[in-house]
Amino acid sequence: MSRSIHLAIASTSSLPGEVTRNLDQIAGFAWLAARDGADLLLTPELSASGYGNYPEVLATAEIAGQGPISQRALTISADTGVVIGIGFAEQGTNGLHISHFFAFPNGRFVVQRKNRPMRHEAPFVRAKGPTAVQPFLVHGVRCGTLICADAGLRKRNALLRAAEVELALLPAGAGGKRVNRVTTQELATQKGRANYSSALQELFWPGWCIDECLVNRRAHAMVNLVGHDGRDHYHSGHGAIINSFGEVVAFFPGQPNLDRQRPTYTHNVVEIPVIS
Repeated sequence: MSRSIHLAIASTSSLPGEVTRNLDQIAGFAWLAARDGADLLLTPELSASGYGNYPEVLATAEIAGQGPISQRALTISADTGVVIGIGFAEQGTNGLHISHFFAFPNGRFVVQRKNRPMRHEAPFVRAKGPTAVQPFLVHGVRCGTLICADAGLRKRNALLRAAEVELALLPAGAGGKRVNRVTTQELATQKGRANYSSALQELFWPGWCIDECLVNRRAHAMVNLVGHDGRDHYHSGHGAIINSFGEVVAFFPGQPNLDRQRPTYTHNVVEIPVIS
């Protein structure tokens, strides 16, 4: 026996501090997800605020549920009927957090903080208390989120099992450097093609997730930002939806060619087995 949930993922080209632009892009994808009958749309880490510790990003920080990002996300969800997962800079009692805000059509919301931000992401701080995953239900499926580097925690599977997560959501944002990217002109050179091939091997296939889906009978949905942010980050824009049988039911590869990068969207239905 199994149940199902219809998932959509969208790789956004979010820019630092440009909240209105970023949310307009997310809204466009939300309407596509509604058209396709999706229950949940996942967007990348800091998709609303823009990724990084730039002053423009930090200035967007808000208390969850009380700022313009939260309110716009709730409006988009109510208008489309789709649960929307967006990344934002959250103002907490102990500092700033990289967080993901899940807005529900009925006005409810759930927030997952990044447990272990990277050193280069300071002044964003660790979530207070023990490492934890905040589970929530969508279409009867128990979901849980690990933001970017949190997916690399040694005890990630123990965390997800403890929260009884059936669908792991993995939004990411960290970008590469210019040296890891190419242009169409550079592909005319042997060095450019070698750089392109090397980058594709890192971005093209979500192999480790397939193994974890099979071993733990848990579905995964992951998505990263895309494009140059105009500053230091050159995001790759990859995403995948994998069911608990290890089947890749939706996928778009990372794109190292800066001239070919663009926001991307895909969707599909994921089977969730009933495990006795």
